[in-house]
Amino acid sequence: MILTALLIGALIGGVVASHWKELASWVKSVVIKLEEMIQKAIIGFKVFIQKVGEKIKEISKHYSQDKQGKWSETIVTREVPESEIPADILEKANRINQEIDVSHELQLALS
Repeated sequence: MILTALLIGALIGGVVASHWKELASWVKSVVIKLEEMIQKAIIGFKVFIQKVGEKIKEISKHYSQDKQGKWSETIVTREVPESEIPADILEKANRINQEIDVSHELQLALS
């Protein structure tokens, strides 16, 4: 029984070793394809802050295009504590009662 397990293990190890380059190449191509799909999926985004009553909302709009060229907009909204918002943006949100585009500020912070 132990001998059978060792023989099976050696056989599997031999198969994996002989096809390792092929397997590694396949994994690499899958990773590259996934990266391409992700890059093509989201074309752009915009981020907004809006004061609603006593709450601050962050609204992010993601724009994507499928393989047939159809555009989609996905909107994600969440409440954000005032302590997480830079003072100048918070001041704008308190003054203006509409969505404030903060995409540029976000890009600067990420770069």
